[in-house]
Amino acid sequence: MKVLIIAAHGSRRKESAMEVDALAKKLNRNESHAFDRVDHGFLQFSDPRLIDVIDRAVNDGAKQIIVFPLFISAGSHILTDIPEMVSRSGETYPDVAFSITRHLGVLPSVENAIVEEVAHHLAAGEDQ
Repeated sequence: MKVLIIAAHGSRRKESAMEVDALAKKLNRNESHAFDRVDHGFLQFSDPRLIDVIDRAVNDGAKQIIVFPLFISAGSHILTDIPEMVSRSGETYPDVAFSITRHLGVLPSVENAIVEEVAHHLAAGEDQ
């Protein structure tokens, strides 16, 4: 089983966690990807915690886990926390292939999304 896990920061604000949950659910309904399941996990302040989501995926039979960091910039979570957590998980579960994608902020499509959103905003007259 191949599992994509969206890794997000987490927030004390419940609605923020609900947005990430909704994104994972939307991706699960989208059949155009190559994953058996899309989950989400947080590094702090919110549940489920990323490490618990990894453990659950492995216990459910995951043989490949890809972590997508839903972060705009490369701070300590991107540079240290997520890589260390994934590395430890790889040691704990040597029969599972773990990898981490680039974080959201460095993807070329982010530039297009920003320009498109601003154009939509201006066309809708939302700049007032």
